Amino acid sequence: MNLVISGCQSASDHRGLLKQTVLKNNIQQYQCDERVVIHRQKLDEDTIRLGFAHRFFELTQLSVPDKSQNFYRTEQGLVQGKGLLWIENEQQATLKTMLFDPAIHLEDYPVIYQCQLKS
Repeated sequence: MNLVISGCQSASDHRGLLKQTVLKNNIQQYQCDERVVIHRQKLDEDTIRLGFAHRFFELTQLSVPDKSQNFYRTEQGLVQGKGLLWIENEQQATLKTMLFDPAIHLEDYPVIYQCQLKS
């Protein structure tokens, strides 16, 4: 006697679907300069993913004294040898080119886009 079970999902499949649903609900859109839209997705407590220009970047939160803003960085940038810095508060964000030069302060990094959270 053969037993056939169809239409069932394993527990791991079910968790995967649940995780995808949660991640979809974790996406915010920012309207930026030059009509660019950046999708921001919170992956975990310290990591976000930014999607724009047909690319995705995972950024890790930086610990900084200014608690009114969140700072995230990645060494992977739009060009070789330069990373990205994402600075956000409740309704606004700034995407900057991150330079690996300790003599240059965060506020002096070149701005790529100024963004507003879309409601």
